[in-house]
Amino acid sequence: MRRSVLAVLVVVFAGSAWAAETARVVVLGFDGADPGLTEAMMAQGKLPHLSSLASRGGYARLAPTVPAQTPVSWATFTTGLDPGGTQIFDFLRRDPATYLPTFAVAEEGRQLVLLGPRTRFAVTAALALLGFLFLLLGARLLGRRRPWLHALPGVILGGTGGWVVGGWIPAEIPTVLSRRAGTPFWEIAGHHGVHSTVCRIPVTFPAAPYPHGHLLAGLGVPDLRGRIGAPAFYTSDAGFQPATDNEFSIELIRLPAATGLIRTTVAGPPNKLFGAPSRIDIPMEIEVSFDRTRATARVSGQTFTLQPGQWSEWIKLVFPFNPVVKAQGWARFKLLELDPHIKLYLAPINPDPATVPPGFDLSAPRSWAVDLYRQFGPFKTVGWAIDTWTPSEKFVDEITFMEDVEHTVDEFRALLRAFLAGSDRLLVHYFEETDRVGHLLWRALDPLHPAHDSARAAELRGMVERTYLLMDDIVGEVAAALAPDDLLLVLSDHGFSTWRRSFHINTWLAREGYIGLTAPSGNLENLENLFDRGEFWPNVDWRRTRAYHLGLGGLYINLAGREAQGVVAPGEEYERLRRELAARLEAVIDPATGQRPVSRVFLREQVYRSFDPQLIPDLIVTTSEGYRLSWQSALGGMPDRLFEDNDRVWSGDHCTLDPEVVPGILFSSRPLLRRQLAMIDVYPTILRTLGLAPPRPVAGQPFL
Repeated sequence: MRRSVLAVLVVVFAGSAWAAETARVVVLGFDGADPGLTEAMMAQGKLPHLSSLASRGGYARLAPTVPAQTPVSWATFTTGLDPGGTQIFDFLRRDPATYLPTFAVAEEGRQLVLLGPRTRFAVTAALALLGFLFLLLGARLLGRRRPWLHALPGVILGGTGGWVVGGWIPAEIPTVLSRRAGTPFWEIAGHHGVHSTVCRIPVTFPAAPYPHGHLLAGLGVPDLRGRIGAPAFYTSDAGFQPATDNEFSIELIRLPAATGLIRTTVAGPPNKLFGAPSRIDIPMEIEVSFDRTRATARVSGQTFTLQPGQWSEWIKLVFPFNPVVKAQGWARFKLLELDPHIKLYLAPINPDPATVPPGFDLSAPRSWAVDLYRQFGPFKTVGWAIDTWTPSEKFVDEITFMEDVEHTVDEFRALLRAFLAGSDRLLVHYFEETDRVGHLLWRALDPLHPAHDSARAAELRGMVERTYLLMDDIVGEVAAALAPDDLLLVLSDHGFSTWRRSFHINTWLAREGYIGLTAPSGNLENLENLFDRGEFWPNVDWRRTRAYHLGLGGLYINLAGREAQGVVAPGEEYERLRRELAARLEAVIDPATGQRPVSRVFLREQVYRSFDPQLIPDLIVTTSEGYRLSWQSALGGMPDRLFEDNDRVWSGDHCTLDPEVVPGILFSSRPLLRRQLAMIDVYPTILRTLGLAPPRPVAGQPFL
């Protein structure tokens, strides 16, 4: 009898151990999914799959990083390090030598092609020699006297051809280097033999190979023009003016006519390969039918016809630098109107995985993205896949925006289904629509928002809810595909809140004497200045400046020995100024509302265990509910006022809000050990579930 019981126990425990070693771990990330909205819809019975997951496992709010920004929080998710450790602390960072902004997640480098600047001469010499040898051989076969003399024209012909062909080869090409520090959990898993698939997690570009894994890069992948996402808007309406100041730099192309055959261009990448300042544009023709019911476009050898309100299929766009070197991408058009004026929208152009240069890897292995394209057809490769810029500037409406949202979700759900059907033990898949919809449609949820339209509130609220229903449907589909012992985690990097008022922090710094000016402030910045290295800080006298703001909450001291023209002495003067700025900013009152726009100002050592003092902001400014530091503040701009109503379409936010205002969500198919959770806890939890330990001590604690 004892032997029988013992045998049963051995089988049970062995089976449990085997299940623990083979159970799958699936992590679904929904950027910006808000707990308040999620919990309300669950209480209404609208999110049955998430409710079921919470009841059989657990649910808790998830504290984001400081600041609560997408690349910052997901970098912590990936590596288990706080932003001081990952060195991803904002969308932007500044160069202390120039005070200019650059992107925080990656930096551009240069890589020689063949012999670099000497390649042209080498190709010329090689083809000249080949031409000589070819004619010399021919002359000898023909029995010519002094064959070398007959071969001399080959030197001229080959050398000329070599000079031309060699000029088609760039001396160097751009490369991209990720700035994120730390070791991703899927890389640790791969080194222990765990097979994994990771899809579109932010701050994974360029894609880095790792053992037993496939990765498709996410946020950080630029469009073909090197932007976060550069859409274009074509119109024949000579009187058309953007509804806003076009801070997002939408490419506005005015058509010379509204009927017949119209010739225009598609804006392409800058000509960085050959040292030319120009941009590579390609011709496009638009022909409007006589009855104005359709338009036919011809571009890159393709022809497609659209009716008003119709999207095109994926169109391949080819931008030739010369007969040899071409940049290729995929994009979709939507014909918005034809009568009385043409209005045509071109979504951002996605890089073609088959033609991206080395160092610009969209996937790991590099060939995997090409394999996916062959299997599924074109899909979005741009990191910021859903265009929020065009609807933000009111070039297109919310219906067009939601069509793009649902198209994008469909594409990435198709990938997810294929990955689920595989055998990888670890699957990590990211969706962005909850964040993008939150940014643009939160005004429908806030009756006090300056852009709230009561007549359309129900319609727009329905669009927001539809996005959360999509999230729930995805969760249900994945849960149904998993075995009982498998682990399913569903989480977001932050939540959302309303953005009613903007605070221009650099204007405040200038008025309070922290920024010295050579002329009155009032300069406005835009994304085009950022990408094209336009003029920043035009009126700033750095020798009279003690502090400045750049990015979304980063406040820097103009520190002697660190900044190029630093004036604040290290030590007591530095510390006194930081304490003074924190206290004074937290005490600022908005006279229009009587509220404090700044919630808390953190000293960097209060929130980061370790950090590079040359890189990390000296203070991190977070705002109160209803407030955000302005777009102009992000780029160092100084409008002529301290506050203004945010009457924009971009009405919801999280980027500078106090993290306590915008927690994320976390659902687990297994019971939680506790309910006080933070994003930094996810990393050790996933590793423990896989039976692995972090490679170094981490601050987070497992919750399963």
